[in-house]
Amino acid sequence: MFRKTLVAFALSVAAIQAAAVPESSLTTLYSTEIQTFWQQQVKTGLMKTPDGAALAYAYVVPAQPKYALLLIQGRTEAYQKYHELFYDLAAQGVAVFSLDHRGQGLSPRELEDPHKGHITDFTLYSQDQRQFIAEVVKTQTNLPLDLLAHSMGGAIAVQLLTQQPTLFRRAVLTSPMIAPNAKVAFSEQDGCYLAAAFDWTCPDCYAGFVSQPYPHDQAFAENILTSSNTRYQLFRELYKKQPQLQLGGPTWSWLSQACEVAEQMPDFARQVKTPVLMLQSGAEQAVSNSAQEQFCQELGPHCAEGQVQHFPGAKHELLFESDKHRDQALQKILKFLNQM
Repeated sequence: MFRKTLVAFALSVAAIQAAAVPESSLTTLYSTEIQTFWQQQVKTGLMKTPDGAALAYAYVVPAQPKYALLLIQGRTEAYQKYHELFYDLAAQGVAVFSLDHRGQGLSPRELEDPHKGHITDFTLYSQDQRQFIAEVVKTQTNLPLDLLAHSMGGAIAVQLLTQQPTLFRRAVLTSPMIAPNAKVAFSEQDGCYLAAAFDWTCPDCYAGFVSQPYPHDQAFAENILTSSNTRYQLFRELYKKQPQLQLGGPTWSWLSQACEVAEQMPDFARQVKTPVLMLQSGAEQAVSNSAQEQFCQELGPHCAEGQVQHFPGAKHELLFESDKHRDQALQKILKFLNQM
């Protein structure tokens, strides 16, 4: 885990490793330093979209920042979940900006049932991000802009990279949803075939035929997101204290839209001209690893290091994983972004 003593990261990756704080100290740090950091340095606000949605956002611009970073969250996430990452990156002199997607976090839901993850048009996500960049990011800093996106955020990031090819200097995709793992019986694509059918008959029903509200009683051993019990419990406690952050499973419409975007990924890859670093979780169950590898191949010279960076044993959320995975992921990310 990276802390304020790591100001000299650009000079030495070894400095990061030497200054790592044990995961066991996180709970105490959350109630002291990280909480103070968020209270004193992080700014929050609401952005009104053309269709009337008031989307929540947060950002921090540290003293003497080196560059700015747009952090695009995954499905079910909120900027508040990224307290530790905001803290770590700001300590590295990175200005961080993040928008809660419509339908999740502190942003308004798309349906009356607040637990349904729903979208009618996936391009709304990238449209909101472009507005956020223009109205918030660019008004707060003129620094070079990089991109860090996780899971569903990876699919949104790819759209942005094709829509505005010169906007970002570099992009990092962690466990990106190049294609969802929609496995039902035998293949990752099975759920997509069903989504295409049920999107017509019941678009706002939970995908998978059963109700999937936020899992209040899910045990750590049952989760597919992280092998860090500490970070998992911090996340669960946050969502318990702020139930408005809770989100359940996706609807058929959301899944249908995600699958439609997945079909366009080969064409998107050929349009991307930005250097892209792709990080892959070895114990992945939420998205398709094979689709990530194919996408990297299609990116050609724009896929950093010529291949997806694989983290054996890591679960879906690399930036909320145990220290051995998270530290390595952050080292790779910052080394890539600090290249001139």
